[in-house]
Amino acid sequence: MRLLPASFDAWRSGAVLGALLALGSPNRPLSAQEIYKSVDADGHVVYSDRGNSKNAPKTTVRVDQPDPVEAARLAKEQARLQSEDARRTKQQAIDDRNKAAEDRRKQAACQSARNNYYRLVDPGRLFHRDADGNRLFYTDDEIAAMRDEAKRAATAACGAAP
Repeated sequence: MRLLPASFDAWRSGAVLGALLALGSPNRPLSAQEIYKSVDADGHVVYSDRGNSKNAPKTTVRVDQPDPVEAARLAKEQARLQSEDARRTKQQAIDDRNKAAEDRRKQAACQSARNNYYRLVDPGRLFHRDADGNRLFYTDDEIAAMRDEAKRAATAACGAAP
């Protein structure tokens, strides 16, 4: 079984070493295993738990115990980062809900303004009722003024003329 080539970014960045350290316990040394180092046909250095031949030399890998203070600092930093990420995610969800509610409110206002405009554009005599319930018909000039006002309101609410 081949492990990672030495040139692999995760190996150089210490991710593999970090994983090895995480598996170890600070109270006892890590158990040693046989590791073989070889060079493949492309010239990459490869570490494996099996030699490529029966006479392959074993390589010693020294793993230092992690510093408990540094491990605690890293754990605290990781917890802080996760807390900040959770806070940002929660705030984003709140912002998304608020934006969706605002969009629904704007859509409802737009639809209401359009409905009012179309009600005034439809042919027919428009009227309102007086205190006694009698119909009072609007004049053509009043209807034209109401249509203009309704069109301006629909344009303001919807961003475009109906």
